[in-house]
Amino acid sequence: MEEMLFKQMQFVRKRTIAALDATTEHLADEMPGNVKNSIRWNLGHIFVSQDTLLYPFIGEEHHVPKDYLELFAIGSSPHQWKSDPPTLQEIRNFLVEQPIRIQKDFAGKLEERIHQPFKLGEYELTTLGELLSFAIWHEGLHQGAINTIKRAVGTEDLWTKVQEENQLV
Repeated sequence: MEEMLFKQMQFVRKRTIAALDATTEHLADEMPGNVKNSIRWNLGHIFVSQDTLLYPFIGEEHHVPKDYLELFAIGSSPHQWKSDPPTLQEIRNFLVEQPIRIQKDFAGKLEERIHQPFKLGEYELTTLGELLSFAIWHEGLHQGAINTIKRAVGTEDLWTKVQEENQLV
């Protein structure tokens, strides 16, 4: 099971990085209609949520910069930001590094039961592997939000970087 989960984590993250690489700085901040969060927020949230979900259950501190917690935590929104968000490249660096670190830190531990179940409505996650599986699903959920925003602003090809405004084609 461990090899399968780590392989799935790597696959899903590669798709997240591909979505990021196909996003311009301008597109990253679009929030069409009643959308509460931007592509940049979704990408930052993926990083923040995985670290803050997983690491406390092995008794370690997460690896999230304090300003990221304020910008990308659950319930936050770019509408509330009081400081400039990180660039896509900075977020990308964290997203690339994270699964490598998680695999190293959690190898051989995924069958371990966690000290207190993580509750999701009527469901309880009781092992580190279940938590990682949830984190992978959660990342896919936010990939869908990213794709929805891109489609809402008229991006037809989700995987090719569009030209920045005022840039020669």
